[in-house]
Amino acid sequence: MKKISILSLLGVTGFLVLGCSSNQPVFDSSNTTVQVVKGKSYNIPKGANPSPYVDDKVIAFYQKIGLTECKNGDITWEEETAKEEMGVAISKGDKGIYKKLAKENRIGCASPIQ
Repeated sequence: MKKISILSLLGVTGFLVLGCSSNQPVFDSSNTTVQVVKGKSYNIPKGANPSPYVDDKVIAFYQKIGLTECKNGDITWEEETAKEEMGVAISKGDKGIYKKLAKENRIGCASPIQ
């Protein structure tokens, strides 16, 4: 019985190691698509959505959390699951989620295409 328990434990551990080390699908912010927002065209990552509201304060906040390329006149965007994570984190009072998502390149800014 002891051998079965040890073998079972080793098997489960092996599956965990295998599952955690395999490549998971990753959001790729360099793969973009053109979206039109208020009559202007922007390149935003595929799988991301333009934010519904942007003003100079939002851009200043994004610059503060590390997205220094953001400038007034840009739009902001979020990867779909990032939007969900922000909602959960904000409901818990966690404002650090923005910095985390910015570092992971799952939120950002886009300038109008000239």
